[in-house]
Amino acid sequence: MYKKKVCVILPCYRVKHKIYTVYKKLIKTKIDCLIFVDDKCPQNSVKYLKSKTKINKKVQFIFLKKNLGVGGATLKGFKSAHNQGFDLLIKFDADNQHKILDLMNIIKKLNQENILFCKGYRNLNFKDSFKRGMPLIRVLGANVLTFISNITTNNFDTRDVTNGLFGMKSEVLKKINLINLKKNYFFEQDLVFNISKKKIKIHQIKSEVIYDNETSSLNILKSIIPFLVYHFQNILKR
Repeated sequence: MYKKKVCVILPCYRVKHKIYTVYKKLIKTKIDCLIFVDDKCPQNSVKYLKSKTKINKKVQFIFLKKNLGVGGATLKGFKSAHNQGFDLLIKFDADNQHKILDLMNIIKKLNQENILFCKGYRNLNFKDSFKRGMPLIRVLGANVLTFISNITTNNFDTRDVTNGLFGMKSEVLKKINLINLKKNYFFEQDLVFNISKKKIKIHQIKSEVIYDNETSSLNILKSIIPFLVYHFQNILKR
């Protein structure tokens, strides 16, 4: 067991072909609780997982009545874990892209008294990214969005703001405005922005991401203007 009670939250959308593999990896760990949040998934990913597993007191399932986006689903899980008294809340993707070792490193960091928030980051230089199979559009997008985010937060130490692996102490939920936090694909960036606004230090660990020829549902061209508008608004909020 860890010094603090740990809950890992997994927002789930179109991950039916990966979710059981992720479950089998996590269930072997000493993590206190796993919460799988079905974001009104058309594949019924979490229902499928539930049908393949035995009842386990450390595994919980949340089924949303409507699609809230990755941010909305994550926050539902975070609030549930917070209300149950868990100390550390970790967001872990259910598509089998994250490594358990990186998850453990974040938990290890958050067990230190002076650390409130910790996130993973990928090495986004082109050579290393291509070597591990990261699609070109993702390399470009992650680099550009991180640069823009660094400008809006006035924090150039933060790396890879689109990385979906992060964790926080439960008390952080009380420090940020959850109602106005973006619930869609801006979620990770908006969270970093709000964490920075509260002068909470963003700790980081290097993480690896596994790519398996899947395609992103995010249309880059259609997203350019919303991204620019969002970050311009954040500059005005500083």
